[in-house]
Amino acid sequence: MNKGDILFGRKKSDAIHPIVYLREHDKNFFIGAMLTTSNNFKDNILMTEIHFKKEDSNGKKYKISFNNSHLVNKEFIKKDEWKPFKKVGELTDEGIKFIESKITDKNPIFWESYLNTKNE
Repeated sequence: MNKGDILFGRKKSDAIHPIVYLREHDKNFFIGAMLTTSNNFKDNILMTEIHFKKEDSNGKKYKISFNNSHLVNKEFIKKDEWKPFKKVGELTDEGIKFIESKITDKNPIFWESYLNTKNE
């Protein structure tokens, strides 16, 4: 996986939102950002079309591109047990820079922990 790859976890895993790969964490986890079309949380940040590549280097259209896409403003610990991951999109260099500039809290957490903070 490369920084900026947009991934889905295997079917029937807990990985139901697109994941942007950011970096390795250890042999069981990696650090990623989550994309959603929801603006239910005030800290979800709207992205733009320039943040997404529309097709791969062979001209094949990606499954995921901009579609009212929001960045969840947090780094998340993603489980390798959700393998195999399938690449379904890719961010542009501008998209990677956008994510890196918007995620200011560099203390990754699990999704469940994030939800607990939102429901308090």
